[in-house]
Amino acid sequence: MSSPARIAVNLLHLVPGGVGGSEEYVVRTLSAFRRHGPSDLEPVLFVLKGMTEAHPELCESFETVVCPIDGTNRPLRIAAESTWLANRTQGFDAVHHLGGRRPAATARPAVVTVHDLQPLDHPDWFSPTKRAFLGWSLPRTLRSADVVVVLSERVSRQVVDRFGVDPDRVVVVPCGTDHRADSPAEPSRAPVVIYPAVTHHHKNHAMLIEAFARVAGRHPEASLVFTGAPGSADAEVRAAAEASGIGPRITFTGRIPAADLATLMAGATVMAYPSRYEGFGIPVLEAMAAGVPAVVAAGTAAADLATSAAVVLEPDDVAGWAEELDLLMADSGYRSQVARSGLVRASNYPWEVSARQLERAWRLALEVPVPGPDDPATT
Repeated sequence: MSSPARIAVNLLHLVPGGVGGSEEYVVRTLSAFRRHGPSDLEPVLFVLKGMTEAHPELCESFETVVCPIDGTNRPLRIAAESTWLANRTQGFDAVHHLGGRRPAATARPAVVTVHDLQPLDHPDWFSPTKRAFLGWSLPRTLRSADVVVVLSERVSRQVVDRFGVDPDRVVVVPCGTDHRADSPAEPSRAPVVIYPAVTHHHKNHAMLIEAFARVAGRHPEASLVFTGAPGSADAEVRAAAEASGIGPRITFTGRIPAADLATLMAGATVMAYPSRYEGFGIPVLEAMAAGVPAVVAAGTAAADLATSAAVVLEPDDVAGWAEELDLLMADSGYRSQVARSGLVRASNYPWEVSARQLERAWRLALEVPVPGPDDPATT
């Protein structure tokens, strides 16, 4: 009986609590592979030292190698990928980098997960240093990776059309749902609009505050709840909340455990997701699976995910968002109709599909010829 193929899984980008939705995606997808993946593929996780405490169940499920840095120093983390990690992954059958970037030096075959093309589509959202680095490293990654993993068909098309990547080496590994409600959720007595997102500029929190403020008088018991870690626009978002005139009805929870978020979501009246840019949109899928109606900004992968199963509005249409929030809070029949459509849509995203697609990506990598000792492609 042959030994399992060993896949080195590079998670050195994952500073617990610091990378937003990509952390949830990575942890849940690998956990799904443990439950549903085949026994002839053996992932080995390479993690920062904070990961074993932040995600003990994941790290206990796989062989895990801990890098002796906490990852808060980004240049040191990047250097560790091309030194510490590269040295320890020689001899593996393939290496998968889940942080969106192929290190300068890596064992091959190399799989890279690219969550989105935001640094290229909106470079003005990044600092000059980060913009220059990602503007160089992301195109290089897409062209040199042996297999590219993306989260959505939208990003897959961008990768193929914009960079000429062979579509046969691009694999969509979507997020999945752990549980799907049997019927639309019964919201709490007082209406709650929830938005789970880091307070970055492109997440568009200020627009949602303005829309909610326009209808708050019609729903005096309603509240707006923001979950997610503080981001680059946190001060501006909090200032907008204070200036709205309804500041006491707007709550910032910060990042909370997944179980607590699931409880909040299940009791919400509406999940609003006005983000201007997404590579997938995990909270949209979670809301639909929980039987909670979602309102989503147009033109993103999150809108593609929702299709006709959620309300899709232009991200700057304050009046439209206000009208929709008002309707969903006031009309239980309409709210139930949207929620039922979401439940049907969410049924298309079981974790078994995600695990199967991840397996497909790794098997594609295993078909890539292993470079010889003199092959410069390892750097």
